[in-house]
Amino acid sequence: MSEQRDGEKGAPSEGKGEETMISPTRRLLLHAKSPAGRPFLPSFLPSLAGVRRPSPGGGTGIGTGGVSPGKESPKKREQGPPVAGSWLRSTRLFPVWESGEREDAVPYSWPWQVSLQYENDGEFRHTCGGSLIAPEWVMTAGHCISSSRNYRVVLGEYDRSREEGPEQNIPVNSGDIFVHPDWNSNCLSCGNDVALLRLSREAELNQEVQLGCLPPPGEILSNGQPCYISGWGRLYTGGPLPSILQQALLPVVDHQHCTQPDWWGATVKENMVCAGGDTRAGCNVRGLRGPLNCQGADGRWYVHGVTSFVSSMGCDTLKKPTVFTRASAFNAWIEEVPSPFPPAAPQTAPGAKTPAEGKARTGRPSWGKGGGLEGSSISLQYKRDGEFRHTCGGSLIAPNWVMTAAHCISKSREYRVGLGEYDMKEEEGFEQYIPVNSEDIFVHPRWFSICAACGNDIALLKLSRSAEMNDRVQLACLPPAGEVLPNDYPCYITGWGRLYTNGPLPDILQQAELPVVDNAHCNQRDWWGGVIKQNMICAGGDIRSGCNGDSGGPLNCQAADGRWAVHGIASFVSALGCNALKKPTVFTRVSAFEDWIQETIAAHP
Repeated sequence: MSEQRDGEKGAPSEGKGEETMISPTRRLLLHAKSPAGRPFLPSFLPSLAGVRRPSPGGGTGIGTGGVSPGKESPKKREQGPPVAGSWLRSTRLFPVWESGEREDAVPYSWPWQVSLQYENDGEFRHTCGGSLIAPEWVMTAGHCISSSRNYRVVLGEYDRSREEGPEQNIPVNSGDIFVHPDWNSNCLSCGNDVALLRLSREAELNQEVQLGCLPPPGEILSNGQPCYISGWGRLYTGGPLPSILQQALLPVVDHQHCTQPDWWGATVKENMVCAGGDTRAGCNVRGLRGPLNCQGADGRWYVHGVTSFVSSMGCDTLKKPTVFTRASAFNAWIEEVPSPFPPAAPQTAPGAKTPAEGKARTGRPSWGKGGGLEGSSISLQYKRDGEFRHTCGGSLIAPNWVMTAAHCISKSREYRVGLGEYDMKEEEGFEQYIPVNSEDIFVHPRWFSICAACGNDIALLKLSRSAEMNDRVQLACLPPAGEVLPNDYPCYITGWGRLYTNGPLPDILQQAELPVVDNAHCNQRDWWGGVIKQNMICAGGDIRSGCNGDSGGPLNCQAADGRWAVHGIASFVSALGCNALKKPTVFTRVSAFEDWIQETIAAHP
């Protein structure tokens, strides 16, 4: 659903010298370097073919579909940029302009194109382009980001001067902006000009909003290969800012040509792509900063570049093609950026109930097994618009204490805990809802909200009254201090998270077996690398995993004596999705925090 737009459409981007190379003094926001040689896992991002959409006069619109009604179609290529999106599993060929000058794009022909906007005087203003590469992830340029600004992303945008209906306006929290750690704001030509933004909620995919494909790692485009730039940058140096999304054909200039002394010389690095030239440049980098879209041999379109800079002499300078960050040089970093499970999409909890986010797995849990496996699972809920909504899972570890993930907690929210919950859609009579006072929330002192990979993702909540124990509400056992589980040890995750990335949301509490992946395996270069710390546990894999809505929920493991204990707290998954190959779900290891848990509870009787 599209939100109410907060700012004036088509507002100019800030700053001077819009045709010059940009070297703003900007803070770096990201934090952990990726180990070299990490392979990219394209299996998460769908293989994107196009979709057929009716042309104005009906039919499938092959070759002509997508041209606005009543508008004379200009000269076209027979195979132009398609609307991508493998989830629709069909093919569409869109017309594109052959002119070397930029023209209006066919409406929604680049459905992964986004408008990055910042707040200024209560209004949101376009500043950069970007690409939607996963339902809640956008890729843009590092130089677009300032740590002092509030951002949102607009998807399904075409004409910024008016509301057309498909727009989706999604905020970006400051802690969810990840600039490449080697980006230097004072040295644009040093490269690494790329950033990832995690949206505050997932995009709703449809014909106007779809995912862009990333190319295979290390792929280099050949000289002269036709690609297309898209965005809302100036038509030419000093020209007007268009309201309508623009596109232009920019042939690739290979590294050998682009680094000649009378071209860009040593300015262009191996992790960059040159495209265009003196008649086909990407103008106004401050306004454009969008994708370089190139068609692969398989017919799919891939985002090969992120607009980075042009010559200080202007957009169309001879032998100074537009320079892009080469996406295929950053696949490993893109994959590695840890993604804390986002809170479940707001859903009304009992009292004013709608289905909660869920993770359907293996049927109805058996209550009361081994001292409280599912009976100790709780629903952490926050108040919004007078209603309580499920956001995270957790575990009841004492009659009036709950353990969850630190990233589930916001100081500005009012919380309660739901115990004895099974079917979020129905009142079953076993539920207990207990408020949590704000002063009774204890986040680990070493938790760093903008660095999930730094660990310590644990919080304790003291309930305003003790829970009533019964066969549906039981206490969870904690493992012995320091205990580390061996590789392939069978454990179970429980919660109301999604079935899979962008999957359905069942109402009923779910469970799935997630075998432990020991740290020796999980820290291999082609797995999580050096991201996994000793106070974390990896479990599951590309078949079964945690997912959105499982945040804070337990990893339950059975001991030799038959008792179940909560060994893990769901913390994060790969930025590429819940079921990414060689990217198991990562949990906070509870046995590493026994002392802190006991000290916190003892200090607050």
